[in-house]
Amino acid sequence: MKHPSALGVSLLILVAVTAAVGPSSANGNQSFGVSHQALSAILSRASAKDVMDSYQRQTNTISLDRANLDEPHLLSVSIPTGSSLQGYIEIDGHTRVPLGANSEFIDVSPYLSEAITRVTIVGSYSPPSASVAIAFNGPNTVVQQQTGGTGRVNYQLNLLVQ
Repeated sequence: MKHPSALGVSLLILVAVTAAVGPSSANGNQSFGVSHQALSAILSRASAKDVMDSYQRQTNTISLDRANLDEPHLLSVSIPTGSSLQGYIEIDGHTRVPLGANSEFIDVSPYLSEAITRVTIVGSYSPPSASVAIAFNGPNTVVQQQTGGTGRVNYQLNLLVQ
């Protein structure tokens, strides 16, 4: 699918039109029918799997103690032996670490500040039946997440330093 944002906008418009134009209004059925036909043409190019793959993101938000910022805060991304992973880890939209081996470890401590740090993991893996394990280990904090079955990973970890 080339334009997931167009698909998302189309879905939102369809929902808005459905809510705004009820069948009880005088021209409601006709207005809805025209809108529905236009949106159906766009949506017919995408399957339900495309929609889910494009917009499915797992997110966790955790709080970290500012007193521990000097200690390691390790993020790991791993897949089973025999699987492959392509993608990247992005920190606050700037720093990118490529994914490509069976596992990747990164200490996010140097990127933490007294605010929210957003760590995003995006990629694809094969075979699609495999899974991707994501773990964050810091002082007094352990978060583990596993995703599988789609061939894609789209995960965001929000680190809130207080």
